[in-house]
Amino acid sequence: MTTDTGPERRLRALVDNLPALCAYWDRDLHNVVANGPYLRWFGVTPEQMVGMHIRDVLGEAVYAKNLPYITGVLAGREQLFERTLIDSDGVTHHTQASYVPDVVDGTVAGFFVLVTDVTPRVEAERALAEAQRLAELGSWQLDLRTRGLTWSAEVYQIAGVDAETFEPGVDNYLSLVEPDDRDRLRQAFTAAAEGGLGYDIEYRLRRSDGDVRDIQGRGNPITDGAGTVIGLRGTVQDVTTARRAARELARMNQELAEANQLQADIIGMLGHDLRQPLTSLLCYLDELATGWEDTPDFVKQVDLRRADAAARRVAAMIEDVLVMASIDAGSLPCRPAPTRLADVLAETAEQAADGVPVGIDTDPAVRVLVDPFHLRQILANLIGNAVKYGRPPIGVVAAPQGTVVKVDVYDHGEGVPDDFVPRLFDRFTRATTGIASRKPGTGFGLYIVRQLALANHGTLSYRPHQPHGACFTLSLPAADALAHAEDRPPHQ
Repeated sequence: MTTDTGPERRLRALVDNLPALCAYWDRDLHNVVANGPYLRWFGVTPEQMVGMHIRDVLGEAVYAKNLPYITGVLAGREQLFERTLIDSDGVTHHTQASYVPDVVDGTVAGFFVLVTDVTPRVEAERALAEAQRLAELGSWQLDLRTRGLTWSAEVYQIAGVDAETFEPGVDNYLSLVEPDDRDRLRQAFTAAAEGGLGYDIEYRLRRSDGDVRDIQGRGNPITDGAGTVIGLRGTVQDVTTARRAARELARMNQELAEANQLQADIIGMLGHDLRQPLTSLLCYLDELATGWEDTPDFVKQVDLRRADAAARRVAAMIEDVLVMASIDAGSLPCRPAPTRLADVLAETAEQAADGVPVGIDTDPAVRVLVDPFHLRQILANLIGNAVKYGRPPIGVVAAPQGTVVKVDVYDHGEGVPDDFVPRLFDRFTRATTGIASRKPGTGFGLYIVRQLALANHGTLSYRPHQPHGACFTLSLPAADALAHAEDRPPHQ
Protein backbone atom coordinates (compact mmCIF):
# COMPACT_ATOMS: atom_id res chain seq x y z
CA MET A 1 0.00 0.00 0.00
CA THR A 2 1.42 3.30 -1.05
CA THR A 3 1.35 6.22 1.38
CA ASP A 4 1.02 9.75 -0.04
CA THR A 5 3.93 12.03 0.59
CA GLY A 6 3.32 15.45 2.04
CA PRO A 7 3.12 17.32 -1.31
CA GLU A 8 1.06 14.57 -2.94
CA ARG A 9 -1.34 14.52 0.01
CA ARG A 10 -1.79 18.26 -0.10
CA LEU A 11 -2.31 18.21 -3.86
CA ARG A 12 -4.89 15.48 -3.49
CA ALA A 13 -6.66 17.39 -0.72
CA LEU A 14 -6.69 20.49 -2.93
CA VAL A 15 -8.19 18.65 -5.89
CA ASP A 16 -10.77 16.85 -3.74
CA ASN A 17 -11.95 20.13 -2.25
CA LEU A 18 -12.41 21.95 -5.54
CA PRO A 19 -16.07 22.96 -6.15
CA ALA A 20 -15.95 21.10 -9.46
CA LEU A 21 -15.63 17.60 -10.95
CA CYS A 22 -12.06 16.81 -12.09
CA ALA A 23 -10.83 13.67 -13.84
CA TYR A 24 -8.29 12.42 -16.34
CA TRP A 25 -9.02 9.94 -19.12
CA ASP A 26 -6.45 8.22 -21.31
CA ARG A 27 -6.62 7.98 -25.06
CA ASP A 28 -8.59 4.75 -24.82
CA LEU A 29 -11.18 6.57 -22.71
CA HIS A 30 -10.32 4.71 -19.49
CA ASN A 31 -10.22 6.65 -16.26
CA VAL A 32 -6.85 7.29 -14.68
CA VAL A 33 -7.84 9.49 -11.76
CA ALA A 34 -10.88 11.39 -10.47
CA ASN A 35 -11.39 13.73 -7.54
CA GLY A 36 -13.80 13.26 -4.67
CA PRO A 37 -16.68 15.34 -6.10
CA TYR A 38 -16.47 13.37 -9.36
CA LEU A 39 -16.69 10.05 -7.49
CA ARG A 40 -19.56 11.21 -5.33
CA TRP A 41 -21.48 12.62 -8.31
CA PHE A 42 -21.49 9.27 -10.12
CA GLY A 43 -21.67 7.21 -6.95
CA VAL A 44 -18.53 5.08 -7.39
CA THR A 45 -15.46 4.36 -5.27
CA PRO A 46 -11.88 5.21 -6.29
CA GLU A 47 -11.18 1.50 -6.87
CA GLN A 48 -14.24 1.19 -9.14
CA MET A 49 -13.48 4.38 -11.05
CA VAL A 50 -9.88 3.63 -12.06
CA GLY A 51 -9.88 1.87 -15.41
CA MET A 52 -13.61 2.39 -16.12
CA HIS A 53 -14.54 3.35 -19.64
CA ILE A 54 -16.13 6.80 -19.89
CA ARG A 55 -19.21 5.23 -21.49
CA ASP A 56 -19.84 3.17 -18.37
CA VAL A 57 -19.54 6.25 -16.16
CA LEU A 58 -21.73 8.60 -18.22
CA GLY A 59 -24.23 6.08 -19.48
CA GLU A 60 -25.13 5.46 -23.11
CA ALA A 61 -27.37 8.54 -23.60
CA VAL A 62 -24.94 11.14 -22.21
CA TYR A 63 -21.97 9.38 -23.82
CA ALA A 64 -23.64 9.66 -27.23
CA LYS A 65 -24.24 13.40 -26.70
CA ASN A 66 -20.62 13.96 -25.52
CA LEU A 67 -18.96 11.84 -28.20
CA PRO A 68 -18.44 14.76 -30.65
CA TYR A 69 -16.62 16.68 -27.91
CA ILE A 70 -14.54 13.59 -26.98
CA THR A 71 -13.58 13.18 -30.61
CA GLY A 72 -12.62 16.85 -30.74
CA VAL A 73 -10.40 16.78 -27.65
CA LEU A 74 -8.64 13.62 -28.84
CA ALA A 75 -7.90 15.55 -32.01
CA GLY A 76 -6.12 18.13 -29.88
CA ARG A 77 -8.85 20.77 -29.65
CA GLU A 78 -10.09 22.13 -26.35
CA GLN A 79 -13.86 21.69 -25.87
CA LEU A 80 -16.29 23.78 -23.85
CA PHE A 81 -19.99 22.96 -23.69
CA GLU A 82 -22.99 22.80 -21.38
CA ARG A 83 -24.87 19.70 -20.38
CA THR A 84 -27.75 18.69 -18.11
CA LEU A 85 -26.68 15.84 -15.81
CA ILE A 86 -28.39 13.80 -13.13
CA ASP A 87 -26.32 12.95 -10.07
CA SER A 88 -26.37 9.69 -8.06
CA ASP A 89 -29.22 11.06 -5.90
CA GLY A 90 -31.41 11.67 -8.95
CA VAL A 91 -31.04 15.47 -8.79
CA THR A 92 -30.80 17.32 -12.12
CA HIS A 93 -27.99 19.85 -12.50
CA HIS A 94 -26.95 22.25 -15.23
CA THR A 95 -23.21 21.89 -15.84
CA GLN A 96 -20.47 23.40 -17.92
CA ALA A 97 -17.83 20.92 -19.07
CA SER A 98 -14.29 21.65 -20.25
CA TYR A 99 -12.19 19.01 -22.07
CA VAL A 100 -8.50 19.92 -22.31
CA PRO A 101 -6.15 17.68 -24.34
CA ASP A 102 -2.98 16.30 -22.66
CA VAL A 103 -0.41 16.59 -25.42
CA VAL A 104 2.88 14.66 -24.89
CA ASP A 105 5.56 14.90 -27.59
CA GLY A 106 2.95 16.08 -30.06
CA THR A 107 0.58 13.25 -29.33
CA VAL A 108 -2.65 13.39 -27.35
CA ALA A 109 -2.12 11.00 -24.47
CA GLY A 110 -5.48 11.69 -22.88
CA PHE A 111 -7.54 14.64 -21.68
CA PHE A 112 -8.42 16.47 -18.53
CA VAL A 113 -12.07 16.97 -17.59
CA LEU A 114 -13.41 19.87 -15.52
CA VAL A 115 -17.18 19.93 -14.89
CA THR A 116 -18.69 22.90 -13.02
CA ASP A 117 -22.21 22.99 -11.61
CA VAL A 118 -23.77 26.15 -13.09
CA THR A 119 -27.33 25.44 -11.92
CA PRO A 120 -27.61 28.69 -9.87
CA ARG A 121 -26.47 30.74 -12.86
CA VAL A 122 -28.85 29.00 -15.28
CA GLU A 123 -31.77 29.35 -12.88
CA ALA A 124 -30.94 33.02 -12.35
CA GLU A 125 -30.79 33.56 -16.11
CA ARG A 126 -34.13 31.83 -16.51
CA ALA A 127 -35.65 33.88 -13.71
CA LEU A 128 -34.29 37.04 -15.32
CA ALA A 129 -35.65 36.01 -18.71
CA GLU A 130 -39.06 35.31 -17.19
CA ALA A 131 -39.02 38.64 -15.36
CA GLN A 132 -38.10 40.39 -18.61
CA ARG A 133 -40.88 38.57 -20.43
CA LEU A 134 -43.46 39.53 -17.82
CA ALA A 135 -42.25 43.13 -17.78
CA GLU A 136 -41.87 43.16 -21.60
CA LEU A 137 -38.37 44.45 -20.99
CA GLY A 138 -35.20 43.38 -22.79
CA SER A 139 -31.58 44.24 -22.15
CA TRP A 140 -28.65 44.86 -24.48
CA GLN A 141 -24.94 45.66 -24.33
CA LEU A 142 -22.62 47.15 -26.94
CA ASP A 143 -18.82 46.96 -26.98
CA LEU A 144 -17.70 50.11 -28.78
CA ARG A 145 -14.23 48.65 -29.37
CA THR A 146 -15.41 45.58 -31.23
CA ARG A 147 -18.89 46.90 -32.20
CA GLY A 148 -20.21 43.65 -30.78
CA LEU A 149 -23.82 43.92 -29.71
CA THR A 150 -25.70 41.38 -27.62
CA TRP A 151 -29.43 41.23 -26.96
CA SER A 152 -31.43 39.34 -24.39
CA ALA A 153 -34.11 37.04 -25.76
CA GLU A 154 -36.86 39.53 -24.91
CA VAL A 155 -35.41 42.19 -27.24
CA TYR A 156 -35.98 39.84 -30.19
CA GLN A 157 -39.51 39.26 -28.94
CA ILE A 158 -40.23 42.97 -28.56
CA ALA A 159 -38.78 43.74 -32.00
CA GLY A 160 -40.71 40.87 -33.54
CA VAL A 161 -37.64 39.37 -35.25
CA ASP A 162 -36.18 35.87 -35.40
CA ALA A 163 -33.15 35.40 -33.15
CA GLU A 164 -31.77 32.80 -35.58
CA THR A 165 -31.80 35.04 -38.65
CA PHE A 166 -31.80 38.66 -37.45
CA GLU A 167 -28.35 40.13 -36.87
CA PRO A 168 -28.24 42.42 -33.80
CA GLY A 169 -26.85 45.80 -34.79
CA VAL A 170 -27.47 49.49 -34.22
CA ASP A 171 -28.44 50.20 -37.83
CA ASN A 172 -30.53 47.05 -38.07
CA TYR A 173 -32.45 48.03 -34.97
CA LEU A 174 -32.89 51.63 -36.13
CA SER A 175 -34.37 50.32 -39.38
CA LEU A 176 -37.29 49.00 -37.28
CA VAL A 177 -37.92 52.38 -35.61
CA GLU A 178 -40.62 54.61 -37.09
CA PRO A 179 -39.02 57.19 -39.43
CA ASP A 180 -40.36 60.15 -37.43
CA ASP A 181 -38.60 58.86 -34.29
CA ARG A 182 -35.44 57.42 -35.87
CA ASP A 183 -33.23 60.53 -35.87
CA ARG A 184 -34.15 61.34 -32.28
CA LEU A 185 -33.12 57.87 -31.09
CA ARG A 186 -29.96 57.96 -33.18
CA GLN A 187 -28.97 61.31 -31.67
CA ALA A 188 -29.56 60.01 -28.13
CA PHE A 189 -27.48 56.90 -28.87
CA THR A 190 -24.65 58.95 -30.38
CA ALA A 191 -24.63 61.34 -27.41
CA ALA A 192 -24.30 58.36 -25.07
CA ALA A 193 -21.50 56.75 -27.09
CA GLU A 194 -19.51 59.91 -27.72
CA GLY A 195 -20.34 62.12 -24.78
CA GLY A 196 -21.10 59.62 -22.05
CA LEU A 197 -24.66 60.90 -21.63
CA GLY A 198 -27.33 58.46 -20.60
CA TYR A 199 -30.74 58.67 -22.22
CA ASP A 200 -34.33 57.80 -21.43
CA ILE A 201 -36.72 58.38 -24.33
CA GLU A 202 -39.89 56.99 -25.87
CA TYR A 203 -40.22 56.05 -29.52
CA ARG A 204 -42.26 53.82 -31.78
CA LEU A 205 -41.12 50.57 -33.33
CA ARG A 206 -42.82 48.81 -36.24
CA ARG A 207 -42.68 45.03 -36.28
CA SER A 208 -42.48 42.99 -39.46
CA ASP A 209 -46.21 42.23 -39.16
CA GLY A 210 -46.96 45.97 -39.22
CA ASP A 211 -47.85 46.25 -35.54
CA VAL A 212 -46.53 49.52 -34.07
CA ARG A 213 -45.34 49.35 -30.46
CA ASP A 214 -44.58 52.11 -27.96
CA ILE A 215 -41.04 51.62 -26.60
CA GLN A 216 -39.33 53.10 -23.54
CA GLY A 217 -35.61 53.07 -24.34
CA ARG A 218 -32.84 53.62 -21.81
CA GLY A 219 -29.09 53.59 -22.25
CA ASN A 220 -26.03 54.29 -20.07
CA PRO A 221 -22.31 54.46 -20.89
CA ILE A 222 -19.72 51.89 -19.75
CA THR A 223 -16.35 53.49 -18.96
CA ASP A 224 -12.86 52.18 -18.27
CA GLY A 225 -10.59 53.24 -15.41
CA ALA A 226 -9.65 56.42 -17.28
CA GLY A 227 -13.28 57.46 -17.76
CA THR A 228 -13.30 56.65 -21.48
CA VAL A 229 -16.59 55.32 -22.83
CA ILE A 230 -15.90 51.78 -24.04
CA GLY A 231 -19.45 50.55 -24.34
CA LEU A 232 -23.12 51.04 -23.67
CA ARG A 233 -25.72 48.99 -21.90
CA GLY A 234 -29.41 49.57 -21.67
CA THR A 235 -32.95 48.31 -21.88
CA VAL A 236 -35.90 48.45 -24.23
CA GLN A 237 -39.35 48.07 -22.72
CA ASP A 238 -42.58 47.58 -24.61
CA VAL A 239 -44.96 50.00 -22.89
CA THR A 240 -47.71 49.76 -25.51
CA THR A 241 -50.18 48.08 -23.17
CA ALA A 242 -49.50 50.57 -20.39
CA ARG A 243 -49.77 53.56 -22.72
CA ARG A 244 -52.97 52.28 -24.27
CA ALA A 245 -54.40 51.67 -20.82
CA ALA A 246 -53.37 55.18 -19.76
CA ARG A 247 -54.98 56.69 -22.84
CA GLU A 248 -58.14 54.65 -22.27
CA LEU A 249 -58.21 55.68 -18.61
CA ALA A 250 -57.76 59.33 -19.60
CA ARG A 251 -60.59 58.98 -22.12
CA MET A 252 -62.86 57.40 -19.52
CA ASN A 253 -61.96 60.08 -16.98
CA GLN A 254 -62.73 62.74 -19.57
CA GLU A 255 -66.07 61.13 -20.35
CA LEU A 256 -66.83 60.89 -16.64
CA ALA A 257 -65.90 64.54 -16.12
CA GLU A 258 -68.10 65.55 -19.05
CA ALA A 259 -70.96 63.43 -17.72
CA ASN A 260 -70.59 65.01 -14.28
CA GLN A 261 -70.49 68.46 -15.83
CA LEU A 262 -73.52 67.68 -17.95
CA GLN A 263 -75.38 66.48 -14.88
CA ALA A 264 -74.43 69.63 -12.98
CA ASP A 265 -75.43 71.84 -15.92
CA ILE A 266 -78.77 70.11 -16.36
CA ILE A 267 -79.54 70.32 -12.66
CA GLY A 268 -78.64 73.99 -12.71
CA MET A 269 -80.77 74.58 -15.78
CA LEU A 270 -83.73 72.68 -14.38
CA GLY A 271 -83.46 74.58 -11.11
CA HIS A 272 -83.36 77.98 -12.84
CA ASP A 273 -84.77 78.03 -16.38
CA LEU A 274 -87.44 75.39 -15.90
CA ARG A 275 -88.72 76.86 -12.66
CA GLN A 276 -90.01 80.12 -14.21
CA PRO A 277 -92.38 78.67 -16.85
CA LEU A 278 -93.44 75.87 -14.47
CA THR A 279 -94.25 78.42 -11.75
CA SER A 280 -96.18 80.52 -14.26
CA LEU A 281 -98.12 77.48 -15.43
CA LEU A 282 -99.09 76.55 -11.88
CA CYS A 283 -100.09 80.14 -11.07
CA TYR A 284 -102.38 80.45 -14.11
CA LEU A 285 -103.98 77.09 -13.40
CA ASP A 286 -104.46 78.00 -9.75
CA GLU A 287 -106.12 81.30 -10.67
CA LEU A 288 -108.43 79.51 -13.07
CA ALA A 289 -109.26 76.79 -10.57
CA THR A 290 -110.00 79.10 -7.64
CA GLY A 291 -111.84 81.88 -9.51
CA TRP A 292 -113.44 80.08 -12.39
CA GLU A 293 -117.00 81.10 -11.62
CA ASP A 294 -116.17 84.78 -11.08
CA THR A 295 -113.64 85.20 -13.91
CA PRO A 296 -114.77 86.73 -17.21
CA ASP A 297 -114.45 84.52 -20.26
CA PHE A 298 -111.90 86.73 -22.00
CA VAL A 299 -109.64 86.60 -18.89
CA LYS A 300 -110.00 82.81 -18.78
CA GLN A 301 -108.93 82.65 -22.42
CA VAL A 302 -105.90 84.84 -21.75
CA ASP A 303 -104.86 82.75 -18.74
CA LEU A 304 -105.37 79.52 -20.68
CA ARG A 305 -103.22 80.77 -23.55
CA ARG A 306 -100.52 81.82 -21.10
CA ALA A 307 -100.70 78.46 -19.28
CA ASP A 308 -100.52 76.68 -22.64
CA ALA A 309 -97.45 78.71 -23.65
CA ALA A 310 -95.73 77.96 -20.32
CA ALA A 311 -96.56 74.25 -20.67
CA ARG A 312 -95.13 74.22 -24.18
CA ARG A 313 -91.90 75.85 -22.93
CA VAL A 314 -91.60 73.20 -20.22
CA ALA A 315 -92.26 70.42 -22.73
CA ALA A 316 -89.70 71.88 -25.15
CA MET A 317 -87.04 72.06 -22.43
CA ILE A 318 -87.68 68.48 -21.35
CA GLU A 319 -87.54 67.31 -24.96
CA ASP A 320 -84.22 69.14 -25.44
CA VAL A 321 -82.78 67.49 -22.33
CA LEU A 322 -83.84 64.05 -23.58
CA VAL A 323 -82.34 64.70 -27.01
CA MET A 324 -79.09 65.91 -25.47
CA ALA A 325 -78.90 62.77 -23.31
CA SER A 326 -79.40 60.64 -26.44
CA ILE A 327 -76.66 62.55 -28.24
CA ASP A 328 -74.22 62.03 -25.38
CA ALA A 329 -75.10 58.33 -25.19
CA GLY A 330 -74.56 57.95 -28.93
CA SER A 331 -78.06 56.54 -29.29
CA LEU A 332 -79.93 59.37 -31.00
CA PRO A 333 -82.60 57.70 -33.16
CA CYS A 334 -82.69 59.11 -36.70
CA ARG A 335 -85.19 57.92 -39.32
CA PRO A 336 -84.77 60.09 -42.44
CA ALA A 337 -87.69 60.16 -44.86
CA PRO A 338 -88.64 62.39 -47.83
CA THR A 339 -90.41 65.33 -46.17
CA ARG A 340 -92.19 68.30 -47.78
CA LEU A 341 -90.38 71.31 -46.33
CA ALA A 342 -93.15 73.91 -46.85
CA ASP A 343 -95.65 71.93 -44.77
CA VAL A 344 -93.29 71.56 -41.79
CA LEU A 345 -92.26 75.24 -42.03
CA ALA A 346 -95.85 76.49 -41.96
CA GLU A 347 -96.78 74.26 -39.02
CA THR A 348 -93.64 75.05 -37.02
CA ALA A 349 -93.69 78.82 -37.65
CA GLU A 350 -97.26 79.07 -36.39
CA GLN A 351 -96.34 77.33 -33.12
CA ALA A 352 -92.88 78.80 -32.52
CA ALA A 353 -93.40 82.42 -33.59
CA ASP A 354 -95.72 83.21 -30.67
CA GLY A 355 -97.90 85.43 -32.83
CA VAL A 356 -95.01 87.23 -34.57
CA PRO A 357 -95.38 87.23 -38.37
CA VAL A 358 -92.82 85.03 -40.16
CA GLY A 359 -92.36 85.33 -43.91
CA ILE A 360 -91.82 81.99 -45.64
CA ASP A 361 -90.38 81.83 -49.15
CA THR A 362 -90.04 78.31 -50.54
CA ASP A 363 -91.26 76.13 -53.38
CA PRO A 364 -94.11 73.95 -52.05
CA ALA A 365 -92.73 71.00 -54.00
CA VAL A 366 -89.28 71.02 -52.32
CA ARG A 367 -88.64 67.90 -50.27
CA VAL A 368 -85.73 67.09 -47.95
CA LEU A 369 -84.46 63.76 -46.66
CA VAL A 370 -84.68 64.19 -42.90
CA ASP A 371 -86.26 62.80 -39.78
CA PRO A 372 -89.51 64.84 -39.67
CA PHE A 373 -89.46 65.05 -35.88
CA HIS A 374 -85.88 66.37 -35.95
CA LEU A 375 -86.78 68.90 -38.64
CA ARG A 376 -89.57 70.29 -36.45
CA GLN A 377 -87.18 70.60 -33.51
CA ILE A 378 -84.57 72.37 -35.63
CA LEU A 379 -86.97 74.86 -37.21
CA ALA A 380 -88.82 75.52 -33.96
CA ASN A 381 -85.55 76.38 -32.26
CA LEU A 382 -84.25 78.62 -35.06
CA ILE A 383 -87.55 80.47 -35.53
CA GLY A 384 -88.05 80.72 -31.77
CA ASN A 385 -84.57 82.23 -31.37
CA ALA A 386 -85.25 84.76 -34.15
CA VAL A 387 -88.43 85.84 -32.37
CA LYS A 388 -86.84 85.85 -28.92
CA TYR A 389 -83.50 87.52 -29.67
CA GLY A 390 -84.13 89.32 -32.96
CA ARG A 391 -86.56 91.89 -34.33
CA PRO A 392 -89.03 91.78 -37.22
CA PRO A 393 -89.17 91.32 -40.07
CA ILE A 394 -88.39 87.64 -39.55
CA GLY A 395 -88.25 85.32 -42.51
CA VAL A 396 -87.36 81.89 -43.82
CA VAL A 397 -86.00 81.34 -47.32
CA ALA A 398 -85.50 77.80 -48.65
CA ALA A 399 -84.22 76.75 -52.05
CA PRO A 400 -82.52 73.73 -53.63
CA GLN A 401 -78.82 74.05 -54.43
CA GLY A 402 -77.63 70.97 -56.26
CA THR A 403 -78.02 67.92 -54.06
CA VAL A 404 -78.94 69.92 -50.95
CA VAL A 405 -81.61 72.33 -49.81
CA LYS A 406 -80.49 75.53 -48.06
CA VAL A 407 -82.82 77.01 -45.43
CA ASP A 408 -82.01 80.54 -44.18
CA VAL A 409 -83.73 81.73 -40.99
CA TYR A 410 -83.06 85.45 -40.49
CA ASP A 411 -84.12 88.44 -38.41
CA HIS A 412 -83.33 92.17 -38.24
CA GLY A 413 -82.15 92.40 -34.66
CA GLU A 414 -78.68 93.18 -33.33
CA GLY A 415 -77.17 89.80 -34.32
CA VAL A 416 -74.68 87.68 -32.39
CA PRO A 417 -71.78 89.52 -30.71
CA ASP A 418 -68.57 88.93 -32.68
CA ASP A 419 -66.68 87.62 -29.65
CA PHE A 420 -69.35 84.99 -29.01
CA VAL A 421 -69.60 83.58 -32.54
CA PRO A 422 -66.80 80.94 -32.03
CA ARG A 423 -68.76 79.50 -29.07
CA LEU A 424 -72.22 79.90 -30.54
CA PHE A 425 -72.85 76.15 -30.97
CA ASP A 426 -71.17 75.02 -27.76
CA ARG A 427 -73.24 73.44 -25.02
CA PHE A 428 -74.38 75.56 -22.06
CA THR A 429 -72.82 78.77 -23.37
CA ARG A 430 -74.62 82.10 -23.57
CA ALA A 431 -73.50 85.52 -24.67
CA THR A 432 -72.63 87.88 -21.84
CA THR A 433 -73.38 91.01 -23.90
CA GLY A 434 -76.24 92.09 -26.13
CA ILE A 435 -79.87 91.09 -25.96
CA ALA A 436 -79.11 87.39 -25.24
CA SER A 437 -77.64 88.35 -21.87
CA ARG A 438 -80.96 89.91 -20.89
CA LYS A 439 -83.20 87.06 -21.99
CA PRO A 440 -83.77 83.74 -20.16
CA GLY A 441 -82.44 80.63 -21.89
CA THR A 442 -80.83 77.25 -21.35
CA GLY A 443 -77.72 77.75 -23.47
CA PHE A 444 -77.91 74.42 -25.27
CA GLY A 445 -80.59 74.98 -27.94
CA LEU A 446 -78.19 75.70 -30.81
CA TYR A 447 -75.92 72.86 -29.70
CA ILE A 448 -78.83 70.44 -30.05
CA VAL A 449 -79.90 71.94 -33.38
CA ARG A 450 -76.46 71.46 -34.89
CA GLN A 451 -76.22 67.88 -33.56
CA LEU A 452 -79.63 67.09 -35.05
CA ALA A 453 -78.53 68.56 -38.38
CA LEU A 454 -75.35 66.46 -38.34
CA ALA A 455 -77.34 63.32 -37.47
CA ASN A 456 -79.37 63.93 -40.64
CA HIS A 457 -76.24 64.42 -42.79
CA GLY A 458 -76.76 68.16 -42.78
CA THR A 459 -74.97 71.26 -41.53
CA LEU A 460 -75.82 74.40 -39.58
CA SER A 461 -73.91 77.67 -39.80
CA TYR A 462 -74.24 81.32 -38.81
CA ARG A 463 -73.52 84.60 -40.55
CA PRO A 464 -74.55 88.21 -39.87
CA HIS A 465 -77.63 89.29 -41.79
CA GLN A 466 -77.34 92.44 -43.83
CA PRO A 467 -77.77 95.25 -43.06
CA HIS A 468 -78.19 93.94 -39.52
CA GLY A 469 -79.48 90.92 -37.69
CA ALA A 470 -78.68 87.20 -37.57
CA CYS A 471 -78.96 84.50 -40.22
CA PHE A 472 -78.73 80.75 -39.58
CA THR A 473 -78.32 78.48 -42.59
CA LEU A 474 -79.52 74.89 -42.39
CA SER A 475 -78.36 72.56 -45.16
CA LEU A 476 -80.12 69.19 -45.66
CA PRO A 477 -80.00 66.50 -48.38
CA ALA A 478 -82.53 67.10 -51.14
CA ALA A 479 -84.86 64.09 -51.37
CA ASP A 480 -85.74 64.72 -55.01
CA ALA A 481 -82.08 65.03 -56.04
CA LEU A 482 -81.37 61.70 -54.32
CA ALA A 483 -84.35 60.07 -56.05
CA HIS A 484 -83.21 61.35 -59.46
CA ALA A 485 -79.68 60.09 -58.78
CA GLU A 486 -81.03 56.62 -57.91
CA ASP A 487 -83.23 56.54 -61.04
CA ARG A 488 -80.43 57.66 -63.38
CA PRO A 489 -78.90 54.80 -65.46
CA PRO A 490 -75.28 54.00 -64.53
CA HIS A 491 -72.28 55.44 -66.41
CA GLN A 492 -74.15 58.54 -67.60
